[in-house]
Formats: sequence, structure tokens, C-alpha cells
Amino acid sequence: MIISKMQIQVSLVKCKDYEQARVDVAIAEALGLVGGIRQYVRPGDRALLKINLLAGAAPEKAVTTHPAVVRAIIGQVRAAGAIPLVGDCSGHEGPPNPGRYYSACRQSGIEQVCEEEGVELVHLSAESVEVENPQGRVFKHFTLAKEAVDADVLINLPKLKTHGLTLFTGGVKNNFGCLPGLLKAQMHLRAQGVEDFSQSLVDLLLAVQPTLTVMDGVVGMDGDGPRNGRPRQIGAILASADPVALDAVACEMVGIKPMMVPTTRLAHEQGVGVGDLAQIEVLGEPLEAMRVADFRLSSGSASLFRATGLLRFLQGMLLAKPVLVTERCKGCWVCVEHCPAGALSKDGRLPAFDYGKCIRCYCCQELCPNDAIELRRPLLARMLGG
Repeated sequence: MIISKMQIQVSLVKCKDYEQARVDVAIAEALGLVGGIRQYVRPGDRALLKINLLAGAAPEKAVTTHPAVVRAIIGQVRAAGAIPLVGDCSGHEGPPNPGRYYSACRQSGIEQVCEEEGVELVHLSAESVEVENPQGRVFKHFTLAKEAVDADVLINLPKLKTHGLTLFTGGVKNNFGCLPGLLKAQMHLRAQGVEDFSQSLVDLLLAVQPTLTVMDGVVGMDGDGPRNGRPRQIGAILASADPVALDAVACEMVGIKPMMVPTTRLAHEQGVGVGDLAQIEVLGEPLEAMRVADFRLSSGSASLFRATGLLRFLQGMLLAKPVLVTERCKGCWVCVEHCPAGALSKDGRLPAFDYGKCIRCYCCQELCPNDAIELRRPLLARMLGG
């Protein structure tokens, strides 16, 4: 995947809310600034709109790509004469589970949009294929959702959110949803620690190669994202052929230095995308005019330490650990089901942690539907301002 200098452009457009007419205009403007939809989609193409469907949550929770953004992209794809499809491998599924998947689509408003627009809603975890990835630095092979591989065009539709492990989740991280079922959990086990996991995401970007990335930054999420943080008004739509450059601009907008995000840094160093703002042309609104003050990071802040080469024996003193908030726990066992390291088990009515096994991937906190797992920083980390 080579991004030429002519492609290092990111559009940044104001969009203050999800009123459909306003979103339609903002999406059209954002796409127009980076060449227009017809530069990316041809008549007759099957275009997969790869949404962020982490879990079943109402649109106002800011957990998933907003249905108004999905509807606007459907309109753009159709205007280009292509055939839109919508789908994801939802993290909430665990093993491929159509019931859970379509329930999440219903709760997030995605199913209603697809029904109203007459668009196929595909369950990406339903069928997978093996894909060689010779350009990958470490991961030379992936098992990917067949629909993602077979699509003529993949349009990546991330949500702007924080993340306990990778600090930020956007255009690069959203491709993780092309791994079906529990393969996502297995990847956390294979690639433990933020550097290894981030490298897997960079290699995955090479395998997936989204044609276009459009970010829903109208209302993002700060704090303990990507599920249990705080919906945060940002008021932006971003678009680019380079998801690394898009992430860099989005991070700078909310006060995160782009190279502190390990996926951005690694991708830039390896020539997979451009993360240096000096090499990116921002089109539309000036970046300075769109800055967001007091954007909160995850209390985990794992990547702030790991990305600087912290020795493993110090990690327990500095990295946040997941802690069960017993009064919120409903005993659904989603955390136990999704823990890649087997660090969680059933202990009567509540889950129990074995911190000796915990790899600090924070999947339990990310996927808990009841916000019953918090990331708590050790005293030393708090003293150092981590």
C-alpha cells in the first residue's frame, strides 16, 4: 500500500449535529475536497461501507458510526452508480453470532437505515478467507471477512474515540473489524503490548487497503473509550484516501500529538501512510479553527508509557489495571468470553481477575455493556501524570 504525495490530503468540514440534511452537505463537501466520490467508486462497483459497530448502543452514546453518516455515504455511493453494502464484525459477537450482530445493528440504528435505503446489511463474521500479506512487517497472513476481501471498494467509516490500549481509535484501528469472530481476541494474545498490537494493525491496513476513509467526528468519545467514555461534541467530518493521515489530523484537532499514537507512528515510519502533519494538506476548515479543548484521554493511557519503550518489569507499576465495579456488574459474562488471555473466570455471581495472566489489552473494559470495569492507574502512574 503506497500513498503518493498527491494523495496526502485530508478534508476537514464542520458539521454541528446529525440533522440528515446537514450531514449530507458535510459529507458531500468532505468528499468533494478530496476528489469526489467518483474518484474512488466506479459504476457497478460493490462498495462495502465498513462501519464501527463495536456493540449495540443507541446513536447518542457515540459508540458506533452514526446512522446519519452511513445514510449520507449510501447516497454518495449510489450517485456514483455503485452498489452499497453495510457491515462489520462486531466486537460484541464473540464467536460469529448473527443474533447478537443484528441486535447490535438494530440498537445502533444501522438496521433501520439499511431497511429504509434498501441496502444489504451484511454480517462480516459469517464467512472468512485466508489472505497473504507479503508487505506486512510482522504479520504476513490474515484470516479476513470474505465480504471485505471480495468488495470492489472498501469505504472505512470510523468513529473518533479514545482507546485504553492504543490511545486513539480511528481510521487505522477500524480495520480491526475485518477480523471475524474471536480472531480479534486471538490477535490480542498473539500481539501483546501496545507496540506489537499496533504493528498488527499497521500490517492489517496493508492487507485490507481501504479505498477511502470518512470519519464520523460530529460527536466523538473521550475519557474511557471506545465504549464507556463520554460523548464529546467535536463537530467535524474528515475524509482521506490515507487513514494514517486522517488519524493524524483528527488527533491534532483534539490535542493528541499524532506520533504519540503508536499506529500512526509505526505506519509513518514504515511508509504505510503519512503521519507527519508537515506533509499533510488539510482542506476545508483550518485545523486551528477546529481544535477541541480539554479532550480527555483514557485513564488507562497505556500507550503513553509503552510507546516510549518502557521495560516490561516496570509496566505493572505504571499501567492501569482493569477492576470490576461490582455494583454495576450484571453477570452477563461478556468479559469472560472475550478475554484472550484467560485472565477472567466465573466466581459465583461475578467475574474474577487473575492479574498474573492479564495482558492489559483492556478488551474486558472495552466490551462490558454495563460500564462495570474501570481502568485504575497505580500510584506511581498518577504521580508521574500518566
